[in-house]
Amino acid sequence: LYQPTILVGVILLALVYIVSVVILKVVLSEEARARLGRKLYLSGAAAYVAMWLITLVFVFNVMLQS
Repeated sequence: LYQPTILVGVILLALVYIVSVVILKVVLSEEARARLGRKLYLSGAAAYVAMWLITLVFVFNVMLQS
């Protein structure tokens, strides 16, 4: 039986982040990315990663209690 571990969650988180960055680079034009600036772009990405980490920890804890 497959039991997800925190390592699988972290790998999944990294893959979701990479795919999200690629999608944002495709959707946003270079001019829009330049207007947003590197600092804003990275802080938005960091907030996104933090949200996924919080969700990962929450789900992992719920699964442990089941």
